[in-house]
Amino acid sequence: MIKKLLKSEQLKSNILYILRLICRYYIAFRMFSYAFAKILKSQFDLGLSYLGDESINHFNGFMLTWNYYGYSRTYGLIIASTQIIAALLLLFRKTERIGVILFLSFMINILLVDIFYDIQGALSMAIKLSVMGVFLLISDWSGIKSYFLKFKTKTPLFPDLLPKKLKNLYWIKFLVIGGMIFYGYNYISTIKKNFLLKKEIFGIYKAVPKNFNERYFRVYFDYDYGLKIKDFNDNIYYGNFAIDSLQKSVTLNAKCYTETGYFLVKDSLNKLNLPKDSIKVFTKEITNYFNKKRISESYNETFDFKIKNDTLILKNKATSFKLVNVTDKYKH
Repeated sequence: MIKKLLKSEQLKSNILYILRLICRYYIAFRMFSYAFAKILKSQFDLGLSYLGDESINHFNGFMLTWNYYGYSRTYGLIIASTQIIAALLLLFRKTERIGVILFLSFMINILLVDIFYDIQGALSMAIKLSVMGVFLLISDWSGIKSYFLKFKTKTPLFPDLLPKKLKNLYWIKFLVIGGMIFYGYNYISTIKKNFLLKKEIFGIYKAVPKNFNERYFRVYFDYDYGLKIKDFNDNIYYGNFAIDSLQKSVTLNAKCYTETGYFLVKDSLNKLNLPKDSIKVFTKEITNYFNKKRISESYNETFDFKIKNDTLILKNKATSFKLVNVTDKYKH
């Protein structure tokens, strides 16, 4: 009976060790990835479409957060360094407790930002990582108390799961860590190459006053073929562009999107004294309804293009006009 209990306790200890090991390495890998995303500038970059025309009053939670954290390059690098340090601490048995505390100190803050700033795309991962961090903290609570509050504990940090011969091959751990760092860097670098694409006409272009087309006031050729157009009637169009570098032609394809419908009833909504969260829902519904109902011509045009210094010349059978590159004016 005693032997069965001992075996049962040893099995639980081994299972707990494996679960903790998986959590530690998974969190560390994610921290390496997020850190490299900041270092390689693939995170906290809103792209060009949010620059210039947008008032901060029109920013949603995601736009506000990314604009704030992306404002300072140095601050982004400090966050990245903290994530790398937390990841490295988690990978070593003797420092994992410090790593857990450091990790949770910023991870819980990230989770709260994702919740209250309505950053849905990152919320599920933030919840997953936070739960794993809390699990590491609670499952080693007696050790945490001993480590930080100087209480004595008999709980072993490292159960007798692996044969002694394998324990002597501790240097393998450093190969695994090196592999994680390399893979994390390569993973983010590949994402940047595939999605943060800058084509030769990348930038914000403003119509030349003496040679403008009334449909084009400012054109944004963004990452990954993203397109935004603002015309002289303050209509804003979002879509994509296709470029043929050999034929020197570009096709613009965009649909109108504007918050005019919401602003028409904004005062009426405010008088209802509705909770802010419910107003957000109404804002989206009214905006979408207005854009569907209003009669607005979409863009779907192909031009031959030519670049001379900072000037982009677009020409087809119907029209020809010039746009000046003003990207540097809006990028800090």
